[in-house]
Amino acid sequence: MRLSKQPDEVSAAAILRAFSDENRRTMLELVATKEMSAGEIAGHFTVTRQAVSQHLRVLKEAGLVEERRDGRSRLYRTRADGIAILHQYFNNLWSNSLALAKEIAEAAEVNTHGDNDQGAEGESANHEQGMPG
Repeated sequence: MRLSKQPDEVSAAAILRAFSDENRRTMLELVATKEMSAGEIAGHFTVTRQAVSQHLRVLKEAGLVEERRDGRSRLYRTRADGIAILHQYFNNLWSNSLALAKEIAEAAEVNTHGDNDQGAEGESANHEQGMPG
């Protein structure tokens, strides 16, 4: 098996579009633990088999599932490379969000300490001048 290239924005965008649909997310969950035929997958949904086939095609084109033929059956399972791109995307999003939260917290801490020191001096000066604090 060939290792995949680093994820690029185009493939990540296609994966996120495919992942955005609730039915497709459920299909991914189903085939994450075992290989399943299209018919088995369809049995879990109230939509038509044609709709299930279209969802599976979107997942396949995005690289989230792979298809294997076994006689007349098509068997589906998750594709590790595609899931890795999805994982990396959310991991980067999480890391960036944590970094931003840290910056905001540190800035708030600096402002709080800075405001308290200056605020107390400003309040004393205002009080001495007869101004409300």
